[in-house]
Amino acid sequence: MKKVLTIGKYTLKENISNKVFNGILYFGVLSIFLTTLLDEVALYEGGRVIRDGGLFLTEILIMLITVYISSTYVIKAVAEKSIYLVLTKAVTKSKYIMGLNLGMIYSVFCNVFVMGGILGLVLYTKGEFDWWYIRALFFIGLKLSIVSSLGIFFSIISDSFVTSTIFTLFAYILGHGVMEIKALSEKLNGSVFQWILDLLYIILPKFNLLNYRDYLKPADTDYLLIIGYAAVYITCVVVATNIAFEKKRL
Repeated sequence: MKKVLTIGKYTLKENISNKVFNGILYFGVLSIFLTTLLDEVALYEGGRVIRDGGLFLTEILIMLITVYISSTYVIKAVAEKSIYLVLTKAVTKSKYIMGLNLGMIYSVFCNVFVMGGILGLVLYTKGEFDWWYIRALFFIGLKLSIVSSLGIFFSIISDSFVTSTIFTLFAYILGHGVMEIKALSEKLNGSVFQWILDLLYIILPKFNLLNYRDYLKPADTDYLLIIGYAAVYITCVVVATNIAFEKKRL
């Protein structure tokens, strides 16, 4: 377990030093400050407009960081041969994958903490900061942690930066439309397309459960169920990634 934690910390430090990571993060912080201008153009409830717009930017920009880094990390490590330095130090492939996933989750919540914290300060001055906002940030972190695990999986099964990035991005997009996929499947009784759609519905993440907009107002929420779903989904992806990595020739 110590080696897994060490790899996780190293992955976080490497991500923080990534120029693309920092570039998008700085742009995100600047964008959050720019959302304060919405208060001037909004006729009513300017603080709420800033909150919704800021959360949208927070998720989208951290998603771009997560997709880029997670879907290219292993491919870059193999190309630069840095992965061999890790695997030759009595670190198994499974521990490497678990540590890598842990590091990506660290990175996601680090980004959420930075951007969400700055937005929170802005909202506090507008009187819109509350518990529901913190809850929404937490579920954004869970959602993008799932995306990071999928990105690592696609970087293992693909040797192309472009392919792994596109697959990860599509998983993020389709994960928001699983209910539409299910509804369409029910209209295609007995066809091959129904089986395909049913399979997509099963394997795609159910991001409708983690939509931050659903947690910006008082509502009954089964936290254990939702957190459990995210944990089980990430675990399944990590297991699949381990299986693919064991069979991969480096």
